[in-house]
Amino acid sequence: MTERARDATIGDHMTAAAALQSSLEDLSGALEGFQFRVPGNDQAGKERARVELVRSIREYLLPRLEDPDAPVVAVLVGPSGSGKSVILNSLAGQLASEPGALRPTTRSPVVWANRRHVRRYQKLLGGLIGRDDAGIVAGNDAITEQLTVIDAPDFDSVYADSRVIGEQVLAVADLCIFVASALRYADGAAWQFLDQIRMRGLPILFVLNRLGPDPESRKLILGDFAAMLKHRDLLLEADSSLIFDVSEQVIYPRHGGLHADAVAAIRQELALISDPDLRRAVVRQSTEGAVAEIIEKVGGIVEGISSDLSVVTALHTLAEEAYATELTMSKGLVSGGRLITAGSLADRAGIQRELSSVLSRRCGVAARDAAAAWDSMGEGHALLAVTDTLWRHGAETPAAAEQAASAWFDGVESSLAAAIRRGRPRRGAAVALAKALLTGERSDGLPPETREALLTDLEDRVATVLAQDADRFLALTQRLGIPAGLGETVQSLAASVSERAGEFYR
Repeated sequence: MTERARDATIGDHMTAAAALQSSLEDLSGALEGFQFRVPGNDQAGKERARVELVRSIREYLLPRLEDPDAPVVAVLVGPSGSGKSVILNSLAGQLASEPGALRPTTRSPVVWANRRHVRRYQKLLGGLIGRDDAGIVAGNDAITEQLTVIDAPDFDSVYADSRVIGEQVLAVADLCIFVASALRYADGAAWQFLDQIRMRGLPILFVLNRLGPDPESRKLILGDFAAMLKHRDLLLEADSSLIFDVSEQVIYPRHGGLHADAVAAIRQELALISDPDLRRAVVRQSTEGAVAEIIEKVGGIVEGISSDLSVVTALHTLAEEAYATELTMSKGLVSGGRLITAGSLADRAGIQRELSSVLSRRCGVAARDAAAAWDSMGEGHALLAVTDTLWRHGAETPAAAEQAASAWFDGVESSLAAAIRRGRPRRGAAVALAKALLTGERSDGLPPETREALLTDLEDRVATVLAQDADRFLALTQRLGIPAGLGETVQSLAASVSERAGEFYR
């Protein structure tokens, strides 16, 4: 290849990398722009998946694509008691991760890195555990020039936060070192986690630790482990020579690790990362796997968006229907002169008191019906458990009802301005007219159009009070809601990532 052709190839690759980074930025921005808030319906799982996708893009893919020559990150993972910390201390030749008899031992990530790269991992730890001054063991070991090793919290930890941090550490890995013990390599939790690693497409080194001294037993256990790995498509062949075996042996208190010879083969394999071509191959495989996993998981995010939109739409509709039904009922009572059937209507104060009380009760009926409809849905039931005030009218409804009653009576008085008989007190006429309209009594001398206008005005004020009370339900669904069309947008952005990745990795 000529120098000009080589330069052109490099230029095309850089352009493709920039295009892929841009599409990942757009996808991450869309995923950051909302949250899964609908309770129930695996809300926590969907929200965690969304956050993990953003983290994978922001904390791994974009930095790695921007700086492909940064040290390869190898993450030590394995079940509790597998001896990961001992393996790390043996590789480092110093007490990097505290081993112990209590399980789990490692509850926060421990980073073994070169002094020159400490700042890079301070930011990483700050994001994971809220501190940037702990968990980093820095030195000048030649192997750490191109490689950083992180001892992750046990994935089967009894502490939920440790499991979550372990998954987050895995999300920034270029390479995985899976450590299992000879006694627990067949545990179900280990294989579930290995399936997760395989989905990432990460290169994996397998270490079987704490093997006994008997050659036949060692051969049998290694062969069984290799066969299980082959069965799960984690090895191309059931070849036990592809597994690094470490014997049960003395742990030196000075550094909490084994003799250097015990991990010499692992160190030799990791030292190969210093070769630029191999390092680029590892980074290419890990980033390509991460992109593929993101594209695949976006499908679940889009399904979650669609599901939440359906739930929110249903809740919104149920609340609207309950208040609409009550409004129809109330309008019928107004037109039929049956809105008020009892109470003192001798003066304006009595009329306003009775009218505002009725309006509040009608809102209470609508709220009860809306809440009952929500309670029939799992998500609505969960909302009501948190916001139990929805079963009755809102705290501000009585004041709104009083204001509506007063404003309506003002309208009654105004309508009589040109029709009051000479010598008759205006206030008395307004009280009589209001009583007649509310109870269905005759109102002699009142033009039909005026009567109709006053009843319509009352219906409108009833509608306003009901709508204000309904806003409690509708505002809640709006806070839970996801913008319409977001699912299609996220799907389109993921398709763009897939297309740009195809151009970059071809």
